[in-house]
Amino acid sequence: MSRPLPLIACLAGAGLFLAATGASATMPKYKAGTRSGPFVATEKSLTDLLTDAYEIRGNLGTALILQKGPSVYSCQIPPNPEKLDFEPYFVCSELKELARDAAEAEEEKAAPKTEN
Repeated sequence: MSRPLPLIACLAGAGLFLAATGASATMPKYKAGTRSGPFVATEKSLTDLLTDAYEIRGNLGTALILQKGPSVYSCQIPPNPEKLDFEPYFVCSELKELARDAAEAEEEKAAPKTEN
C-alpha cells in the first residue's frame, strides 16, 4: 500500500508542472500587440466590436470572424491550461497583413540561423 502514494504524488507533480509550463507558453499569445499570422491582438472586446456595427460573418476554426467594410477581426475564447478549460471572455485580433518585404524580414528574424 505504500507504493501507490509516491506514484500519485509524482503524477500530481507532473500534472502541475505541465499546466504551469503550458500556461506560460500559450498566454503571451493573447496579449495586445502580439502578432499571430496576419492577426494582431487588440484590447477590443467582442461587445465593443458588435456595438461598433461589426457583423459576424462566419467562423475560422474556433474563432468568430467579424467585418465592417474592409476591417476584419477574429475573436476567440482563449484556453486556460491551468484549469483545462477556457477563459470567460473573447480575445479579438485585427487583420493587419504585412507587406511582402516586411513579412520576409519577420520570417528571417524568427528563423534560427545556422552556419554551414
